[in-house]
Amino acid sequence: MAATERRNRQAEQTRASILRAAAERFAENGFAATRLEDVGEGVGIGRSGVLYHFHDKRHLYAAVLDDLFGGLLTELRFVLVRAGTLAERIEAVVCAFVDYMGSRPAAARIAVRESVNPDSTSRAEIQAQARPFLMLLEMIFEEGERSGVFRPTRSDPLHFVSMVAGATLFYIAALPTFVGDLPYDPLSTEQLGAHKRDVLAITQRLLGTRGPHGVAGVSVAPARREP
Repeated sequence: MAATERRNRQAEQTRASILRAAAERFAENGFAATRLEDVGEGVGIGRSGVLYHFHDKRHLYAAVLDDLFGGLLTELRFVLVRAGTLAERIEAVVCAFVDYMGSRPAAARIAVRESVNPDSTSRAEIQAQARPFLMLLEMIFEEGERSGVFRPTRSDPLHFVSMVAGATLFYIAALPTFVGDLPYDPLSTEQLGAHKRDVLAITQRLLGTRGPHGVAGVSVAPARREP
């Protein structure tokens, strides 16, 4: 039994390592240009080793999306159901989103890359990943408008997500491309904290809310970067 448990544990660790390596490859090169051999090289195994855990590249890509965005969805739902006013919970969700993308920048890079990907299969996969986030956002807007907490300049969840999530995705994934020699590390605690305060200010302006602590009082957790 001990040997079986050890093998299962090793298999789980290898699978997790493959997912991390694949996320970096897909984020850097896109789905079409990523080879299973390159993914395996990042883990120290061959192409056959990758295929042992994942049926093919499309299956691997779907698993990467589930890992990246499933983890984000779990984190946002956890934050949203905690005690506090709706305005406080919304700010906490925004902070959690920025922290997550700062700790797993491959998620931001893949999201930006997929936003212009014409492949219908990949687009369907990313839309399936986005759907629960949009449903969560619609639920928040319904509660905010029903309770009178929100007095938004534009009562549109899609407009909100394009302004708030779009700002963070661009900051993490696209800014280093547009500015080749950045004068600072955008993922440092200091810079990510400044970005978070700016995004919170945008959130409060769009929704017409003001948190009791104020934007300047938001705590900034150090980003846990993926290896």
